[in-house]
Amino acid sequence: MPRIRPIALAALGVCQLGAQDLARRLPPLELVLSPPPNRVVYLYLEGIAREQLARRQARIAEIHSLKQLDERREEIRNAILRLIGGLPAERTPLNVRRAGVIDRGDYRVEKIIYESLPRFFVTGTLHIPQADTPPYPAVFLASGHDQTGKSAANNQLVSLGLVRRGFVVLTIDPVGQGERQIFYDEQIQASRVGRGSMEHQMVGVQSLLAGESLARYMIWDAMRGIDLVASLKEVDAGRIGITGCSGGGMLTAYVAALDARIQAAAPGCWISAWEDQVHTRGPEDAEQHFHDQLAAGINHADYILAFAPKPCLICATENDFFPIQGVRRTFEEVRRIYRAVGAPDAVELFVAPGQHGLRDSSREAIFAWMTRWLKAPGATRAAEPAPLENEHDLCVTFTGQVTTALGSDTPSSSNIQRFARIVPPRPKLGGAEDVERLRVRVRNDVLALSRYQSTQAPLNIRRFGTLRRDGYDIEQLVYDAEPGRYVPALLCRPTRPGSRKSAVVYVDQRGRFAALEEGTGGDALARAGYTVLALDAAGSSGTVLEPQSGPSAVSGSNQDVAWLALMVGRTLTGLQTADISRGLDVLRERGLLYEDRALGFGKGLAAVGLLHAAAIDSRLAGVAIEDSLVSFRAIAETPIHRGVFQAVIPNVLGKYDLQELVAALAPRPVELMNLRSPLDQPMLLPKVESHYAYAREAYRALGAETRLRIGLRRPEETVAEALWRGRL
Repeated sequence: MPRIRPIALAALGVCQLGAQDLARRLPPLELVLSPPPNRVVYLYLEGIAREQLARRQARIAEIHSLKQLDERREEIRNAILRLIGGLPAERTPLNVRRAGVIDRGDYRVEKIIYESLPRFFVTGTLHIPQADTPPYPAVFLASGHDQTGKSAANNQLVSLGLVRRGFVVLTIDPVGQGERQIFYDEQIQASRVGRGSMEHQMVGVQSLLAGESLARYMIWDAMRGIDLVASLKEVDAGRIGITGCSGGGMLTAYVAALDARIQAAAPGCWISAWEDQVHTRGPEDAEQHFHDQLAAGINHADYILAFAPKPCLICATENDFFPIQGVRRTFEEVRRIYRAVGAPDAVELFVAPGQHGLRDSSREAIFAWMTRWLKAPGATRAAEPAPLENEHDLCVTFTGQVTTALGSDTPSSSNIQRFARIVPPRPKLGGAEDVERLRVRVRNDVLALSRYQSTQAPLNIRRFGTLRRDGYDIEQLVYDAEPGRYVPALLCRPTRPGSRKSAVVYVDQRGRFAALEEGTGGDALARAGYTVLALDAAGSSGTVLEPQSGPSAVSGSNQDVAWLALMVGRTLTGLQTADISRGLDVLRERGLLYEDRALGFGKGLAAVGLLHAAAIDSRLAGVAIEDSLVSFRAIAETPIHRGVFQAVIPNVLGKYDLQELVAALAPRPVELMNLRSPLDQPMLLPKVESHYAYAREAYRALGAETRLRIGLRRPEETVAEALWRGRL
C-alpha cells in the first residue's frame, strides 16, 4: 500500500501527530479535573498523611502524666532507631588527633579529628574557655547545610558566643560538607555531584535499599563527638547541651531524642509540623525524614517529647520556609505535656523576624537558654565580640578533605561495602517445584515491600475526547486506581480489518503522550494491530510537578511524591503496580482483555512497576522492558546514580532483585532490551546477563530458556518487530 501524504491524511480527518501535538489535540485534563493530573498522586498521599497525623494526634491528646510520657518517649526512640536502620553496635576507639591550636587569650580553638567508625574520619573544632576555672559545661553545635561546615560564619558566631560565656563547644563537619565531601574529586577540586544536599540525597536514596537513612551516620558522628566532649578534663559531663540551625536543628532534635547525656537543647529553624509542611514545602532531602515515618506516627513534636521534660528552646523565624504555623502547632502540643508533667518552664518558643536562619536575637536567646540550664546561677558573664577565623585557618587536614588526606571512608563507600553482604536467598532451581516455590515467595515479598494495595472499588471510567490516526483510534480516558486517585490513559483501538486480538498495557516514564509519539512505542504497536492502553503510572511525567532545583536534580522530578509515599508507608512502585493492574481491569470491562490476558510493555523506570505488576497479576501473559534500570543491586554497588529514586524500595536488597521478578515469571515470555545503569547509561550485554543469571536458571529449569531474551533493540527496529522477534 503506498504511503499516504500528510495532506491526504488531513483530508481524511486523520491526525499525524507527535507527542506534543497529540496532547494539544485532546482536551487538557488539568482544565476539567480537580485535582489536576500533576497533583493527584501527591494530594492522594497527602490525604493519607493527614489521616495518619490525626490518629497520632488523638494518641498524644491522651498523655496527661509522666508515666504516659515515659511510655511515649520509649515508643518514639524505638521507632526512630528502627526507621534509620539502627545505630552501630560498638563504640570503637575515637583515635582523637589534634592538628593545631589557635590561642585567642581567653579561649583557644583546637582543630581535631576523630573516628566515629573505623577509618570514618570526622573533622571538627573545639572552642575551650581559658578565662574561667574548669570543669565547664559543653555544647555540641550541629552545623546546618552550609557548604563550609564547621567554619561557616553562622557556626562560628554561635561557638564564639558560647565559649566566651564559659562553654566548651564542639562543632564538626557534617558528611557531605566542609572537609568531609562524600564525592570529592581531586582533579576538579569539587564534588562530582554538587552541594551537600545533593550528596545527602545521593547516599540517602542508596541507603533506603537496606532500610536505612543517611541520618544514621549523622547521628552517630554526633554521639561519638559527645563521647569525645564528655572525656575532656575541661568538661563537666553532666552538663552537656546541643543546638544547631536548619540541618543542625534537625540533628539537634534527633540527638536530643536519642542521647540521654543531653541536658538542654535548642533546635533552630527546623522544627515545624507535618500537618503544615506536607502542604507547603513538602519533603526535604534524604536525612530529614524517614520511610514509614508518618505511618509510625512520628511528627516533629515527637523529637521534643522524646527529650521531655528536659529543657528545650524552639527557635524559629516568622518567614521561614519551614511553616511558622507548624512551629506554633508543635509548641502548643509539647507545652501542654510539659505542663502536665510539672515542667512548664522547661520549654519555650523564640520567634525572630525574617527568613530562614539564626538572627542575633536568636543566638542571644540560645546563649541565655544554655546559661540558664547548664551553668550555676549567676554565671552569666557578658561576652565581648570575638573575631571570626578565616575558614582556611580552621582547616584540619592538609589537603582540605579527609578522603584525600586520610583515605577516609564515606557513607557511600561504607554502604557499598556493607550492602555487598546483603543478598536475597537464591536456592538452586532444578525444576518446576523449585520455580513455583520461588514464585510464591517473590509474590509475597512484592506484596509486603511494595505496599501494593488491591481494591474492588468501581473503576469510574470517564472519557475526555477521541482522535483518529492511520490504523487506529485514540480515546482519552481516566480511571480510578484507588478511591481518590485517578490514572490518565490513552486507549488505542485498531481500525483495520483483521487486527490481532491482543492487547498491550504500555507504561512509559515520559508519560502517555510520549508513549504514542508517532513511529515509536505504542504508536508502532497500535499500527501493527494491537489494542494499546498507554497510561500515566504514578510518578511518571504528567503525574508530578516539574523539578525546580536542589536534590530533585539528583532524584528526579518525582522526589517529593516518592518521599511522601515512603513516609506514609507506600511506594511509587506499589502505586504503579495498582495503576497497571487496574488498567487490566479497564481492558476487561471494555471487552478488550482477550482470553483474559494482555502483554505489558515498559519503557524507562516505569518498567520496574510493570515487572512488579506481572509478579502478582497473572493476566500479564508476557512482558517487554526497554531502557530501564538493570537492577537494585546496581544502585547498591554504584557510588553515583541519577533519577532512580522512584524505583527504590526500602529493605529490598535482602529480599529480591529485578532478576527474581523475572525468574518468578517463568515460563512467560520476557524481553529485556537496552537495559541501563543507575546513571542512565547503556550497559553492555555481558554485564546485563550477569545481573540476570538467576532468571536464566529459572527458565532453564522449566525448559523455556528461549522465552527469556536479553538483547538490544536496533534503532531501525520498531517495538512491534522486537516483540515478534521475542515471541510476544
